[in-house]
Amino acid sequence: MNQEIIKMIEEHGEEKDFFGGTSEQIIANSEKILNLKFPQKYREFLKQYGSGGICGVEILGVEGDFGASVVKATERWREMGLDMGLIVIEDSGEFVRCMYSADFNDERVFSWNRGGGLSERYDTFDDYTIDMFQEGIDNL
Repeated sequence: MNQEIIKMIEEHGEEKDFFGGTSEQIIANSEKILNLKFPQKYREFLKQYGSGGICGVEILGVEGDFGASVVKATERWREMGLDMGLIVIEDSGEFVRCMYSADFNDERVFSWNRGGGLSERYDTFDDYTIDMFQEGIDNL
């Protein structure tokens, strides 16, 4: 896990900001439901934090036996036309931030809106997380 992200969480995180890390088996179950594999950096986040965020920023993920927000959001947005190879990691209601399955070997984070427009926003999951967490911190 990226040390800058860990430091931001340690300095600005509060109790219950994150659901808590999850097991490989539970992650694999979520991947099976979506019929894809999560990118490596996102998978590391799931193992360590499960889902959640700091300063009003929330990254969708896996909540153990309670389900997986990443699965629910991805399935919902697929019904609106999201490509089957994409995973929703943030759902604003108007648009989503998403990543391609690990099968595509692509760590970029994209924005996608209901009109079908896909645009690259970040080169990696770490870049996305750092930028979003920093924006949350700056808006405190």
